[in-house]
Amino acid sequence: MHARLLALILGALVFAPPALAQDEDDAPLAYPDDDETEDAPRKLPRRSNDPTADYGRMADEREAEEDFERMAGDDDPNKGFAGELILGSMLLESSRGRFADPAFGLGLRFTWEYGRILNNEPLRDTLWADVRWMMAGASDGTTLINGSSRNHYFSIAPAYEFVFGAEKYYGVFGQVGGGFAFQTTSLTIGEEQTAVKGIKPLLQYGVGFRGRPRLSEKMALSFRVELMRFRRGYMDDTFVGGSIGTAF
Repeated sequence: MHARLLALILGALVFAPPALAQDEDDAPLAYPDDDETEDAPRKLPRRSNDPTADYGRMADEREAEEDFERMAGDDDPNKGFAGELILGSMLLESSRGRFADPAFGLGLRFTWEYGRILNNEPLRDTLWADVRWMMAGASDGTTLINGSSRNHYFSIAPAYEFVFGAEKYYGVFGQVGGGFAFQTTSLTIGEEQTAVKGIKPLLQYGVGFRGRPRLSEKMALSFRVELMRFRRGYMDDTFVGGSIGTAF
């Protein structure tokens, strides 16, 4: 009896199909529970605490900026020089207690736009300087006794201009500079004439409007309207007028 039972068990094991392990590729995908997904904290990228982490990148940017060739003004054929004739009224401080002694003012001015050499776009049209000579004189008296004076103003004055317009041809400016005033005074009594000459330090300051509309590719019309003050020694002279010339 026992021999038959053992034979049946062995026969069943022989003919039974083998149980194979399930392939991982055929296994069903496990999806996380929706509640667990929403409650799980999101991982943010960690920020490095190393203070030198961006040093290499910043050094590369500085090196690239130094190697970059600035092109400000390379397409402008103009040199930034101008010459103008000055005409207007010079209000000389009166030594007789009056408001002023009006006189005709005449002069020459040469301008250099030195902001161009800085190779900086915002400054190339706003910084410039003048070398100026002006003359004004007055005379009074009778046929017998007559006095006259001539004042010559020599100055160098830098300026800053606030330009406007798409082409930046116009602007308002403020100017401060210095130099010296050469004064000659003569007193004539009959046929006798006595002359006195002297030099005084000069302070120049004022405001104005400046324009430079183009006439051609390499030349422009340069003009100004200005209110300028000249302090020679302890006396103040005021110029109201303008100038016209060319710029190239």
